[in-house]
Amino acid sequence: MGTDQLTRIARESLTHYPVTCKSMDFIGHSASAVYKVTDSEGNRFSLRVHRPRSGNLESFWTSREAARSEMMWLHALSRETDITLPAPVMNVQGDLVTIVDGIACTMLTWVDGEARPYFATAEEAEAIGELTGKLHRQSSNWTIPEAFSRPALDDARIMKALVNLEFASRSGKLPADETGLLRRAGLRAIDMMNGLERTPANWGVIHADLIPGNILFHGPEARPIDFGSCAFGHYLIDLGWTMCYIHPSLRADLLHAYSRHCALPRNHVELLEGFYLAAMLDTMNFWLGLPDWTDRMPGIIHKLADREATAYLKGESFLFSGAPYWE
Repeated sequence: MGTDQLTRIARESLTHYPVTCKSMDFIGHSASAVYKVTDSEGNRFSLRVHRPRSGNLESFWTSREAARSEMMWLHALSRETDITLPAPVMNVQGDLVTIVDGIACTMLTWVDGEARPYFATAEEAEAIGELTGKLHRQSSNWTIPEAFSRPALDDARIMKALVNLEFASRSGKLPADETGLLRRAGLRAIDMMNGLERTPANWGVIHADLIPGNILFHGPEARPIDFGSCAFGHYLIDLGWTMCYIHPSLRADLLHAYSRHCALPRNHVELLEGFYLAAMLDTMNFWLGLPDWTDRMPGIIHKLADREATAYLKGESFLFSGAPYWE
């Protein structure tokens, strides 16, 4: 679906909200097309058209039920925590989701802040640890509404990533030796994930995409945005995902701040290394659905295979040492 059609849907959905629009600007398109709406009084909102750019994203992520459930959690977080985050705006029908041409649209309050390309200071690491700990503490104590419907992050997502990587390898677009090594590491991470018990202390609703583009900094405060990937999962998935974008020398700072709000399991370092690899594979699966994936993927795959995956298969710890993927 082209930008013009997405913009038409956004403008039509806007008529369903109690907002007098002064301007609407296109921000970007990934899992959803996002528009910044400013009303006549200067208030700003984020209007999303839930239509993914990548062809590898399953349709249930953008269904009416999934979009409404995301908004339910955001509503609860805005009431039960002191985290600055996007708060849902109901339409004039009293619904959290507006449907236009069969596509779900949602509106949220705008969150000010600056995104980083990666996390590079101890202060940023600590702020993210605080933020993530508060999210998980609320989730572990939250009574899930009956109508809440979000997917579970299980081994199916990682297996899909491994299948798509192997297909790209067989077609000659990726090196077979490196994708084969990633497959072995991914299967080991899957075995680890499947062997973990699910309890309220370690499993619940998580953000599932705490990457640099989805964390804004406003002074010393870290503010999460884009909860479109939120799902049921192990809390360590969120931490493993973030570890991919923070320098190894700062990861201990993040975990220390996190532990002030949520307890970490005794063997959390070993577990996080498996979740780190799972997160990278899941991200690669999304990238493989983009038209320009060949521009970035070979280099990242080479680094992941040569560094973290090789260490993981050898039983060597890598979480607090080595070089990040951007170096």
